Amino acid sequence: MLATAPADAPRAGSPRPDGPAWAGALLTRAPVALAAAVAAVTAVAVPLVLLDLWTPWVAVPVCAVAAVLAGRAAWAVPAVPAPAWAALGCTAVALGGGLWAALTRAEHVVLRRDAGSQALYAHHLATRHGLPVDPSLAALGGPEVLADPGVTLASPAFYEVGSHVVPQFLLGAPALYSLGEWAGGWQGLLLAPAVVAAAALLAVAGLAARLLGARWALPAVAAFALAQPVLHVNRSTYSEVPALLVLAGAASLLVAATAAPARAGASGATAAARLGGGAGLLLGACGFVRIDFLREVALLLPVAAALAALRHPAARALLAGTALSTVLAAAAAVTYSRPYLGTIAGSLLPLVAALLALGAASWAGLRLARSGRLARVRALTSPRLGPVLAAALAAVLLALASRPLWLVVRQDPEDPGSRLVAGLQLAQGLPVDGGRTYAEHSVDWLAWYLGWPAVAAAGAAAVVLLARLVPALQGRAPLPAWTVPFVVAVGSTLLTLYRPGITPDHPWADRRSVPLVLPAVVLLATAALAWAVRELPARLARLLPGRTGGTGPAAALAALGAVLLLVPAALATAPLAGQRTERGQLAAVADACASFAAGDVALAVDARARNEWPQVLRGTCGVPAASLVVATAQGRPGTPEHLEALRAVVQRQAARVRAAGGRPVLVAAGGELAPAEALRALGVAEPVTVARVRTVEDERVLTERPDAGQAITVELVTGVAPEPAG
Repeated sequence: MLATAPADAPRAGSPRPDGPAWAGALLTRAPVALAAAVAAVTAVAVPLVLLDLWTPWVAVPVCAVAAVLAGRAAWAVPAVPAPAWAALGCTAVALGGGLWAALTRAEHVVLRRDAGSQALYAHHLATRHGLPVDPSLAALGGPEVLADPGVTLASPAFYEVGSHVVPQFLLGAPALYSLGEWAGGWQGLLLAPAVVAAAALLAVAGLAARLLGARWALPAVAAFALAQPVLHVNRSTYSEVPALLVLAGAASLLVAATAAPARAGASGATAAARLGGGAGLLLGACGFVRIDFLREVALLLPVAAALAALRHPAARALLAGTALSTVLAAAAAVTYSRPYLGTIAGSLLPLVAALLALGAASWAGLRLARSGRLARVRALTSPRLGPVLAAALAAVLLALASRPLWLVVRQDPEDPGSRLVAGLQLAQGLPVDGGRTYAEHSVDWLAWYLGWPAVAAAGAAAVVLLARLVPALQGRAPLPAWTVPFVVAVGSTLLTLYRPGITPDHPWADRRSVPLVLPAVVLLATAALAWAVRELPARLARLLPGRTGGTGPAAALAALGAVLLLVPAALATAPLAGQRTERGQLAAVADACASFAAGDVALAVDARARNEWPQVLRGTCGVPAASLVVATAQGRPGTPEHLEALRAVVQRQAARVRAAGGRPVLVAAGGELAPAEALRALGVAEPVTVARVRTVEDERVLTERPDAGQAITVELVTGVAPEPAG
C-alpha cells in the first residue's frame, strides 16, 4: 500500500483534538486489528489442515483465540484523531460496499475461472477438513487407472499428483472462506468475501486517514470502493480481498512505526520496534493468500536497509518480522501448492531472484553506509539526486502510459494463454495474434476505471514525493512517515504496470490491480487533491491580492477534485453495479448431485465436462470422478477418428468401474458436439439432461472497458456407459 502525504502533512499520532477518541479508534485502529485477525486465521489454518483438523469443533475456537490475540496486539497501533463525521462516513462506505457486494454476489461454483476454483477449494476444506483431495481411486478401478493415458484425475486448478488431487492456489483464502460455509452453508461461503471486503475498505480508509488526515479518508475510500475491479473481487471468492485487507493493515503499521520515534525518549524507539515487527509480520502474512507478495517483500529490503543506515529503531524488527512470516508462508506454499508453483515458475523464479539480489545489495549497501564510505558520495550527489530520480520516475511513467503508441507486447505463442487470447480475438473481430498480452495498455486499464485526471494526478504526486523523499533518506531532512509504503507501492505498481502477468480479458484481468495498484493510485491522487486545496488558494491570493479570500476557493477546489475522483469511477461501474453473475449455478449443482445414486462413478467425456464438472461432482456431490481424454494425434474432437479412440477409452474405464462394483456414468457438458449428441456417439441410448441453467458471466473483452455481461448455458447431460457387445 502507499503512503502519499505531502511533506508537511501531520504525522501519525500528532496531537490534534479533531474528534472523539472512539472516532480515531474506529477509523485507524479497528481495521489494523481486523487485518491482524485475518492474517492469524490464515496462518493457523496451515498446521490444522496439515493434521486434518480443519473442523468446526477445532478450527473455530483455535481461530477465534488466534484472531483475538492478534487483534489485541494490533490494537496498540496509535490512533489518528478523526472527527466523528469522517469516521462514521468511512464506516458507512465500507459497510455499504460490503453490503452491495453481498447483495450482488456471484454464484461461481461450476469451475470456469479462478473464483470457481477458490470456492470449490473452500468447500472441500469445509467438508473434508484436510488435504489432499481423495479421488476415490478404488471406485475408479484401482491404481492401474493412473497408468492409463486416456484417464486423468486432473481438471483445471486441480492437479493429479500421484494417487491424489491437489488444489492449485494458496491455502489462506479458501480456509478463510470455508468458515463462512460452516456459518451458513454454500451461501455463507459465497458471502464471506463481502464480509472481508467491508473490513478491507475500512482498512483503506484508515490508511488514508493516517497518511492524508482523517478528512481526506472519505473521498479516498469512496473513490476506491466505486472502482469496478474492487466491486468485482468483493462479490466473488478471489484471494485479492483478504490480500488487500492484510496489505493495508501492514501499510498502516509501517506508517505508525516510522513516525513513532518522534515521541520523546526510549518509549518512541520501543514503540517503533514493536510496530515495525508487527508490520513485517503482516506483510509476510500476505504470502498465505497470494504468491506475488514476494515482490513487495523484495522491494521492502532496500528501504528497510536505508532505515537501518539511518539508525531507525523500527528497521531491525521490521526485517525480522518480515523474514519470519515470509518463511512460514513460503513453507505453506511449498507444502500445499507445489504443483501450482511449478506451473508459474517462469514468473516465480524471477521474483525469488529479485528477492535474493535486492537482499544482497541492501546488505552490502548497509555495510558501506555504516563504514562511512558512502559519506563522500552522498555529499557529491545530495544536491542533485532527488531531482534526478524524480525526473527518471516521470520518464518511466510517461513511457508506460505511451506504450500503445510505439510498442506491442507479446509472449510465447505456444503458451496456453495465447490460445485463449487468439480465440477471443477471433470472436471479437480483432486481428488474430494470440501471442499478444496487451500489457502495453496497462495504464489505460487504470484510466478506464478511475479516469485520466486521477491517473495523471497520481503520477505527478509520485514524482513530487520522490523528490522530497530522497533528502530524507540521505539523512538531510526528517524521515516522512510514509517512506516505506511509498517506496514499496511505487515500485510494485511500476512492475505490475510493466508486466501484469495475467490473461488480458476484462474484467477478469483487472483484479490484478486491486490489492496494491488501485489503492496506490487513489491515495496518490487524493494526496494531490489535498495539496491543491491546501496550497493553491494561498498562492492565488498572493498573485491576485484583493481578489481572493475566505474558504471559497478551497471549497471549490475540493468539490472539483471530488468530482474528478468519484464521477469517472461511478460512471465506469454503473453499467455493472447491479449485475449478478453465475446465478443459478448452486441450483444446477444440486440438481446434478441429486441425479447420481450410490455407487455411480462420473466419467467426463467432452471439453466442458472435463473443465467444469470433475471437482464439482467429486467435492460437492461425493461422486468419484475422472476425465477421459484422447491425444490430438488421434483426430480432432468430434471427428470419427477421435470418437473411435474415445470409445475405446470408455470401454476400458467402464470395465474397471464395473469390476470395482460401481456404475460408470458418462457426463457431457459441451464441446465440438452438443452434450446429448456426444453421449449418443459413445453408445448412450437415452442421454438425460440432469442440470441446465441459462445465466450470465462477466464479459471477456480485450480492447475496451467491459460494460455488460455475456450469456452462458451451464448444463450436465448424463448416461450410463453401454455394456460391451456380446
